[in-house]
Amino acid sequence: MPGNIHNTVPNRYIKSELKSHKIVWEEEHPIRWSYMKILREFSTLKEFYPEIDPYVEVFRCRDNMWAIYQESFDGAGDVWMYLISGPEKAMLIDTGFGVGNLKGLAEKLTGGKPLIVANTHYHFDHCYGNAQFDTVYCNEDEVFELQTKNNPHIWDYLYDRETGKGIYADFDVNDIIPWKEYRIEGVPANHVFDLGRGYEVELIPLVGHSVGQSGYLDRANRVLICGDVTGIGRPLPGEPKPENCTVEALRDCFRAVWSRHDEYDGVFFGHAPLDQTNVIIKYHLDACEHILADPSRCDEIRERDLGDHREKTCMKYIQQGTAIKYSLDRVYKSQISKP
Repeated sequence: MPGNIHNTVPNRYIKSELKSHKIVWEEEHPIRWSYMKILREFSTLKEFYPEIDPYVEVFRCRDNMWAIYQESFDGAGDVWMYLISGPEKAMLIDTGFGVGNLKGLAEKLTGGKPLIVANTHYHFDHCYGNAQFDTVYCNEDEVFELQTKNNPHIWDYLYDRETGKGIYADFDVNDIIPWKEYRIEGVPANHVFDLGRGYEVELIPLVGHSVGQSGYLDRANRVLICGDVTGIGRPLPGEPKPENCTVEALRDCFRAVWSRHDEYDGVFFGHAPLDQTNVIIKYHLDACEHILADPSRCDEIRERDLGDHREKTCMKYIQQGTAIKYSLDRVYKSQISKP
């Protein structure tokens, strides 16, 4: 079970018509919770298509761009996916937990345009819907780890096979998508996807949370979709570029992205309030710089019991955000031994 979660429902009810209902809750950032309550209960941007996919809510963020919300199925954070409808093709960025008909929803919203599917990274809440599609793109550095999710057992931990009941969320397990093997197409940093008539979306490396974690820059909408950038992950055994999972590697990416801040106005994360201003990237960069200057001077330390040991996580607060989460052994690239 993920750390920092509990089974009691606090006084933070959000009215919802979704078919899923949480059982296990993550300790939620209070600002994020209040934002989500207002957005989901009162926003006029909200659209709901229960006849197609009763597990997601849709919010139109631009004339041709939607943020797709899905509740967490594993006790961690709720997730955002993003859909862009270009002149000739559409692009879906991340595919959630793989419960519900995301493919049908994308076809509904875009009028059935050919769809390019891309992942920010390989984690369960961002790629378990990949099996609905034939080909999925990602940063070429993420292929090694994404391939580990290309199998029919990825959903086993979400429900009890004896009872057929969800462990972390109440949902109909029959709504898990049928698994089929899909092709993973790795592309280099700054690869440009063409959605027709010169409508370009560029892959932007934002490594750290995983080895090939990446954002996507919608040049026409001046929007940067970031994925997850606040927690330094641990690469899988045998990963060719383990040094990418360090604060230093993330800092380098933020420096590059901030140097281009005049190319985007809105910033959209995988687990945060929508449509933040571009200065939030500078605040993330500042937090990384502070960590690198003195890793021991964090703002908070959290520990969780993993059975055979306790894991300690340092946290450096981000102005107007949450925090960069890191371990002291994953700060500098020089700390990492390559395979």
